[in-house]
Amino acid sequence: MIKRIEQQKPQNSKLELVQGTVQQINDRGIKVNDRWYNFSKFLKEKPEIAPNDNVVFLADQNFISKFIAVEKQPKQPAEAKPPETTTAETLLLEALRSAVSIASTLESEVSIKFSTQDIIKLALILFIQKSSENLN
Repeated sequence: MIKRIEQQKPQNSKLELVQGTVQQINDRGIKVNDRWYNFSKFLKEKPEIAPNDNVVFLADQNFISKFIAVEKQPKQPAEAKPPETTTAETLLLEALRSAVSIASTLESEVSIKFSTQDIIKLALILFIQKSSENLN
């Protein structure tokens, strides 16, 4: 005698309330809380959703059955670019770095201790030399 085993889908499937921020989106579903949810074919209304939108929806076994709320993220202004440094600023920074490098090298080779004022004076001398080279 052969017994027939029938697998039945449970009649009372559990709806899950999902709330979170959309991480990714494609034509079949969305990723929320590190989990993918597909749009159900019975979904009546599919709102426009973008990454970083906050959503609340009902899901039945990873299928979105109803959207309850969609909160759009406000458009953020483009990141302000830092103003470009002028060539004088760049030359001054290079001169200061060079002065620190020269002072540290001399301190390690010869037992001379440079003060902060000495390093600044050296940096200004290097800056003036570099500036005059760039003008010519």
